[in-house]
Amino acid sequence: MLLVVRGSSECSSECVRALPDVIAALNDEVTRLTGKKPSEAIKASAVVHTPSLPASRVVGLDEPLPPSDSLMRYLYAPAELEGGRRRATDPVWSLTTHTVRNVVRQSGQPALYYLNEGPARGFVREELLIVPHGTELPPDRVLIHPSKSSLR
Repeated sequence: MLLVVRGSSECSSECVRALPDVIAALNDEVTRLTGKKPSEAIKASAVVHTPSLPASRVVGLDEPLPPSDSLMRYLYAPAELEGGRRRATDPVWSLTTHTVRNVVRQSGQPALYYLNEGPARGFVREELLIVPHGTELPPDRVLIHPSKSSLR
């Protein structure tokens, strides 16, 4: 089924009416990644999947540690910022930067990084973003007094 939206409300409402059928069809097709239908995988407590691409390296194992003075931003957990559901407009990376407090390495496991003045949980390297030295960071907060606003 191919729907072309031409900007008219008739085409838009036709797309909206067809959406449940499209979603039902997609949920009833077996995926290569899991070997299951999404409608079955949603109900399962755990789903084993195969990688879509072969790994080009051993992720997290024997990686060099970043310099100790590196500033890091961390990947927010789902809905961490607001405490509820995540919205599409929510930031993905932390608004603040942190240094690494501690690194824990165990044999056969990726290194866990714990941040100064950050969440208590540990992060794997893929959940951290190194901020290059000299990067101008946004202010922690911007206060605009309503009477001083130039947008009137």
